[in-house]
Amino acid sequence: MKLFFGRHYRNLKAYWEKYSAFRYTIYLIINFSLLTLILSAIIPNPFRPELGKQSPRDIIAQKDVTVEDKAATEEARQKEEYQIPLTYTVDPRKTHQSLEELRQVFDEVHQVITQRIPGDRMLRVLHEAIPFPISERTLLTLLNVSSSARSLIQTQSDYILQKVMKKGVKENEIPQARIAIEQEAKRQPWPGEYADAITELAQEALKPNEFPDWESIDKKRANIEKKYREEPITRRIEKGTVVVTKGEVITEEKMAILKELGYFSSSPTVFTVLGMSILSLLFLGLSIFYLLHYHPDVLREEKHLLLFALILSITLLFSKILIFLVSSSGYSGSGYLAPIAMASILIAILFDGRLSLFATAILSLMIGLLTNEIRDVAVAFVGGCVAIFSVARVTNRFHLTSAGFLVATANIATILCFSLLGDESFSQFSLNALLGGAIGVLSVILSIGLLPFLEHFSGVTTQFRLLELAHPSVPLLRNFLVECPGSYHHSILVANLAENAAQAVKANALLVRVGAYYHDIGKMRRPYFFIENQMGGENPHDKLNPNLSTLIVTAHTKDGLELAKEHKLPKEIQDIISQHHGTRPVNYFYHQAVMKEGAERVNQDDFRHEGPKPQSKEAAILMLADAAEAATRSLAKPTPSKIEQTVREVIRSTMLDGQLDECNLSFKELNILIATFIRLLTGMYHHRIEYPDMSKLGNPEKQNQRKGQILRFGSS
Repeated sequence: MKLFFGRHYRNLKAYWEKYSAFRYTIYLIINFSLLTLILSAIIPNPFRPELGKQSPRDIIAQKDVTVEDKAATEEARQKEEYQIPLTYTVDPRKTHQSLEELRQVFDEVHQVITQRIPGDRMLRVLHEAIPFPISERTLLTLLNVSSSARSLIQTQSDYILQKVMKKGVKENEIPQARIAIEQEAKRQPWPGEYADAITELAQEALKPNEFPDWESIDKKRANIEKKYREEPITRRIEKGTVVVTKGEVITEEKMAILKELGYFSSSPTVFTVLGMSILSLLFLGLSIFYLLHYHPDVLREEKHLLLFALILSITLLFSKILIFLVSSSGYSGSGYLAPIAMASILIAILFDGRLSLFATAILSLMIGLLTNEIRDVAVAFVGGCVAIFSVARVTNRFHLTSAGFLVATANIATILCFSLLGDESFSQFSLNALLGGAIGVLSVILSIGLLPFLEHFSGVTTQFRLLELAHPSVPLLRNFLVECPGSYHHSILVANLAENAAQAVKANALLVRVGAYYHDIGKMRRPYFFIENQMGGENPHDKLNPNLSTLIVTAHTKDGLELAKEHKLPKEIQDIISQHHGTRPVNYFYHQAVMKEGAERVNQDDFRHEGPKPQSKEAAILMLADAAEAATRSLAKPTPSKIEQTVREVIRSTMLDGQLDECNLSFKELNILIATFIRLLTGMYHHRIEYPDMSKLGNPEKQNQRKGQILRFGSS
């Protein structure tokens, strides 16, 4: 793993140092765009319901949410609080207070006796001094008995009072406690007046000393409230459920549900932005490594890289707009409206299928992030893959429409699968299928509309552009036919030969054919200096020096390149025009110069084409086809053996001259090319038998009669 990442890191560093930072700035822009689009998924919904007002439309849950059921929570809380047991606790201070008051009665009686207060005032003083009302009878008993008897009454009163209050006396239990005191006093063998005094004193001093434990109850109540506050009773609202109907007054409970659905979402948090940034950087890094490993040409070309980024951004932008508009209306299947197939088609046509498949996977994941639905990822990916496969062999723009129906069918099939899994209603499936099919067709329509602009902007040559250039009505080809009919015919033959050879080695056959049509357009500048256009007339090279003739002949690649640029032919065609002769020598004029001046005085390099050598497989195939066709056409009596020998010699000499050193043709492919050239050239140039003159055969009289019939038929 270390070697893998180390090697890719070194490659990435080399690209960074070798190429301009503009490409990487573009990727930063991509990252920012993707991040912005993803984060926009959590921007608050523009429709904001208001508490206490009627809803202007149905509000449908766009996702599964779990919300608090406030009514059920409150009911459960109250029920549990009601079931809290009422606990009591004995207050020892109340017992102490009762005993102190009882003791105070005897202290006051003792003080009145010791002070010798007159009898008429004694009762009045005691009534004012003692803490609770006592009958005169009991007071007189206390005043008239001996001190030992009074002490006995006090002790027994105190004992009975403590005994009754020790168990605890509630407010509502006072009557029972008074009875208990009376029974306890009568149980002792005292004289009647003593028992009555003890009973009254203890009863009057009696106070409730057992009260509810409100502190404990409040604590339990607080625990119950905390419990239901932290873990309220919830209910699940399934996606697609109508939360608020049109015209319904929005209550607090409904507002809570709508808040969970994102209608009152706040701005994204720092952690949200950080998480999305890291995720976006991961996608960015994955894209860079993929391009670096499989499509370094995209990284090398600023326009290609920008085009790739532009397609991704446009697709995500369209997706977000459609999802935003549809989801704001309450529709739960807005993720089906992402036109991922549009990007799949554009990248497959402008680049290739492998890069398109990678982009489709990345975009599908992005849609999943925007909608948080796995089914949207599946629909987008399946539709995108079908779009890639459906445009693999498309030969004109009109045929793209069939791709739209294929994508629509794939979308509907995938939606059907998820509808069956989710047990959706038929009406819901019908709506989802309608929109999924519509976006399939719309994706193709958008791709057809955007394709010409993207082609022009990026300079990428698509098969549609090549097919347009191959049409004979193109002005440049018409002029080529008129001004150089021989060269035009030669180009047609080379195109047929090179196209079949390119198909055999799995090269770009269409590019080779179109390149063959235009490879000799430079001959239009001086058409009669090329033997195929002289029509048996005088050869101007007979009067020229071989060096000058070489300059004129080799100039047709440069002239052709100028014409190609003037008519804005694709760069691939321009490359084929400039490379189709490589740096091969013009042997005819070289041999003439050798015969005139001697081999030692002639430098073969002065008789070579300017080049460059073929840089691509397609340019090399065209070079070999051009040379093989020209050499075979020059044979006086072409036989299959001569044609095979000529083809093998042409390719052998070309290879030994180093013309194929800079292209990626293998020896295996060269053998396939040789076999293809021999087969086709043998069919084109093999020697045919000479047909006899029928006028010289048979009876002359009958021949004259037959001739007369033909003449009469022709004049009728």
